[in-house]
Amino acid sequence: MSGGQVEVELRLPGWTRSPFTRRHGLTVAALLLLLAGLVVKGWLLSRSHFAEDDIVFVGRALAEPFGWDHLFRVHIGHLMPGALALVRALTAISAYDWGLVSIVIMALYAGAAVALYRLLRLLCGARPLILVPFTLFLFAPANFQAGTWFAAALNILPLQIAMIMAIRSQLLLIRTGRAGHAFTGIAWTCAGLLFFEKALLIPPVLLLFTVLLLAREHGVAGAVRRHWGLWLAYLVVGGAYLAGYLLASGRSGGRGFALPEFYTAVEYLGDFLGGTVPTLLVGGPLSWGAETTAGPLVAHRAVEVIVAWLVLAIVVVSTCRRRPEAAGAWALAAGYLLVADALLIMFSRSGSAQHAFESRYIADATPVLAVCLALVLMPWRKAGPPGQDSPGNGAVSPFVLPAACAYVALTLVSAAGFAQGLPGERNRAYFDAARADLAGLDPQTGVYPALIPDRMLFPWQAVEDRLTSRALSPLAEGALGERIRYPGVAHRAMTFDDRGHLVPAAVFGAQMTAGDGGCLPVSDRTAVADLPDGRAGNILRIDYRVPRDTRATVFRGGWRTEVPLRADRDRVYLPAGVASGPVRISVQDGGTCLRAVVLGMAVPEGVLSGGAG
Repeated sequence: MSGGQVEVELRLPGWTRSPFTRRHGLTVAALLLLLAGLVVKGWLLSRSHFAEDDIVFVGRALAEPFGWDHLFRVHIGHLMPGALALVRALTAISAYDWGLVSIVIMALYAGAAVALYRLLRLLCGARPLILVPFTLFLFAPANFQAGTWFAAALNILPLQIAMIMAIRSQLLLIRTGRAGHAFTGIAWTCAGLLFFEKALLIPPVLLLFTVLLLAREHGVAGAVRRHWGLWLAYLVVGGAYLAGYLLASGRSGGRGFALPEFYTAVEYLGDFLGGTVPTLLVGGPLSWGAETTAGPLVAHRAVEVIVAWLVLAIVVVSTCRRRPEAAGAWALAAGYLLVADALLIMFSRSGSAQHAFESRYIADATPVLAVCLALVLMPWRKAGPPGQDSPGNGAVSPFVLPAACAYVALTLVSAAGFAQGLPGERNRAYFDAARADLAGLDPQTGVYPALIPDRMLFPWQAVEDRLTSRALSPLAEGALGERIRYPGVAHRAMTFDDRGHLVPAAVFGAQMTAGDGGCLPVSDRTAVADLPDGRAGNILRIDYRVPRDTRATVFRGGWRTEVPLRADRDRVYLPAGVASGPVRISVQDGGTCLRAVVLGMAVPEGVLSGGAG
């Protein structure tokens, strides 16, 4: 039997050789990938809903007047006037409308993807290989939470767009030398700063990107000197922003940086860099860990972490052997992950070990990683007009395509696991119940604030933001919304339970009660109840007995409230506010009997097994 060479001829379909396919095939393939990414993103969004900071932002959008104080308030270290303005606009159009929010998130995601495709094509030419880093960005598990949690998307997606467009402007500046591209890069950086203070890292990325492209030809110092005026301009922009940030942070009591303890830092970096980052980079995790209010955490399973490190090591070593220039691109990617995502988060979020397992903390790195991967796989296109595509040459590893397919398959499995931990079903049911019950509310009934359930809003948020009076008032319009936001005096009280339904309310707190069904002592027609200081969301319940309709006046601290006492009722409710000092109740009718005064939070009836009700 002969052992000669065997030749196999493959005939491609005729449409693959058509002029349209040769000219637009790469763009069509990119659009199909984008469509697949949007399908996955849309499915994940359908499993999510408003949670955590989303509720805070929407509540503040209607509770606070629109102005500089609202827009430039630092929220847990974040200065984001553009994001808060967007929340304000969406709330004005339709409050708590997840469909509308999903459209905005998907539009931002698509905008970032299209911008990245144009950048990759400009950087490396019309090579089919640019679809590999493009796919990395589209399906990256690091982007799951950033695309399903509205508050995270408000920061990260605009930053991704600004980062990509600023790199594109810098590449055009390197190629053409036109000053307009420098101004465009500065403008994109400033746009990113409107949504996320992390956009301050765009100039350092541009500087390192420039060095990476030009150092071989001009040296590191020469690459930096070519655009020294631009770097000075970025220093001015960054300095002005930092000054404004510190001023705004001081005015709003924003959280600053803190140096963690040594062992805390080691543990955090070990969990984040040792487990979370490699697991996400290779398309995992295959199953997720503990659930939070806004999605599950990354699970650190030893097998997955070991395999992830082996895969990354093989990829880095093999690409550096094939193209020595790849080492610089890998260094830029690793440096960004270390400085921007590990160290900055460790110093700004050192109080919680949970942050080491949150996938969103490397979402801002995905455009940088995609660009670096493109430079690892392909040489950058140095010459030619920006609009001219040149495929170029260069050997490509036969493992690239199978690796990319395996990556997509892993990310789809990961997305299915991530979706199971999203809060969509339970949070959507809560808001739907509240909206429906408010629509049928009796005009004579007072709705008093309870706390949003902890499963939707963490207790470390400010009490004012956790109260249903602020958080749920956007569900009602006009006068009803004002009644929810600023409840008044009523003889029947209701509040929200943990399912979002309106139920009869009891008052849980301190009380002063007359014994044996008698009356509180009255001097000069005034009863005095010495109760603890009031807190945000407190209400006052007065039990009474009157022979005829009359009125009473309630004093405490600096506030005063007129209260009607109806003969056909035996108790009245009113908001207490944050105040100190004794509660003084002045009555007009000498036959009024004040039986009890209770100060505290509204809770559903049945929650209290005893005490004040």
